[in-house]
Amino acid sequence: MTNKKHLPNIFLTLLSISLLFACDSSNDINSAAGGRGGTQNGFLSLGITDAPIDDAAEVWVQFDGIVLKPLTALEPITLSFDTPMSIDLLALQGPKSAQMLINETLPADSYEWLRLMVTASADGVQDSYIKLKDESIHELNIPSGSESGLKIIGGLEVIANTPTSMTIDFDLRKSITLTGSGKYELSPVLKLVNNAETGSLLGTVEPLAVIGPTCSDTDPSTGNVIYLYDGFDVIPDDIDNNDPEPVASAFVSLNDATGDYEYSFGFIPFGDYTAAFTCQADLDDLTSDDMIIFTGAQNITLTNTTSSVNISR
Repeated sequence: MTNKKHLPNIFLTLLSISLLFACDSSNDINSAAGGRGGTQNGFLSLGITDAPIDDAAEVWVQFDGIVLKPLTALEPITLSFDTPMSIDLLALQGPKSAQMLINETLPADSYEWLRLMVTASADGVQDSYIKLKDESIHELNIPSGSESGLKIIGGLEVIANTPTSMTIDFDLRKSITLTGSGKYELSPVLKLVNNAETGSLLGTVEPLAVIGPTCSDTDPSTGNVIYLYDGFDVIPDDIDNNDPEPVASAFVSLNDATGDYEYSFGFIPFGDYTAAFTCQADLDDLTSDDMIIFTGAQNITLTNTTSSVNISR
């Protein structure tokens, strides 16, 4: 026969065990899921950097937000900036970048695409514009850009409970064209790189190379650029939408403190490359095949955070 005097004690013990299990289960779910009710989360930091363009002193683009499409979700995620972010892309050369997102909490997933929302249209408002070295200012127009944004397909994965740092490489040299009507159009060439898998490449160029007889002019501050190509032993060519196309470019400029002509690349994925110098980059028209002369081509393997390579004629 059961002793009824012990029933309350047994009931309280079972209740305590049940509550303990419930607490433990809840903690396990939150721990595994990043504390978001069963949805795992990670943290994304997103920066933007630039490759240079001749004749420009400033290139301002107004960004209004970022839209991201997780692979396993039906709807994209929209991150609207409280205040539009205006960035002078030309100031972000080499290893420099501007942060657009810092440790933003996002669902852990592979992302089909991300889209930069911009305001850039020929409407008489200087939201996105280019300022030339002669001080003239011209609006930048992105065809359908304000409606559809600037889209990058793939390349982004957010890992649960882990910070991920990515950078958008905005190649201005390939992106800005002057139309026959005298207007500047921005047809962005963008790529997304993982900061953990990239490095910087820097070095000097022989002084005689920047004022040689084949240069576009006698001004050592114009037209001097290093083009970087994917793979070894690439025969360098201009930018004309035909292979081989450079994957990046960098100005060569005088360091007044050292007297050296220096260049620097940032956010270059680890791998094998061919680097070549030209002092005719200001003659490189994106819409045509130009007979640009290159010198000092070198094979480079980038495996460290920073590599140094000096270029001679």
